[in-house]
Amino acid sequence: MKIACAAPAEMEHYIEELTEQLLYDLLPQYVSDERLQHIHNHYLLGHHDESNPLYNGLLDEALQVISSLQTVIALVESIQHRPIEKSDRDRFSKNVRILSKFGFIFPLSIELFERENLLVSYSQTSSQTEYYH
Repeated sequence: MKIACAAPAEMEHYIEELTEQLLYDLLPQYVSDERLQHIHNHYLLGHHDESNPLYNGLLDEALQVISSLQTVIALVESIQHRPIEKSDRDRFSKNVRILSKFGFIFPLSIELFERENLLVSYSQTSSQTEYYH
């Protein structure tokens, strides 16, 4: 018999904070409002409640999700100031895979977050190219 511990409410809340940071602080710098709304409505990023059968709210799952979200956020923030390296791509891919294992879909590739893809204004996206994972 295996005993599993549920993640505390604080961890669940922190997962919500991290997904909101991605959706509302980082992604608007790179994707149009329309694309951001599409991501919010059609992907499970930030929707980890009972509608997500892959994430059971167990402690070990929550720790993996938190760690992966933190890594993705840190990578996105760091490559805003420098070129993307192979190790960045590898870590990004690994953590996106971990997130998808638990039903947290991150539908964008790391190339979207290259410095030259920063939007001048959140609503000005006609010359921007979005890359999808």
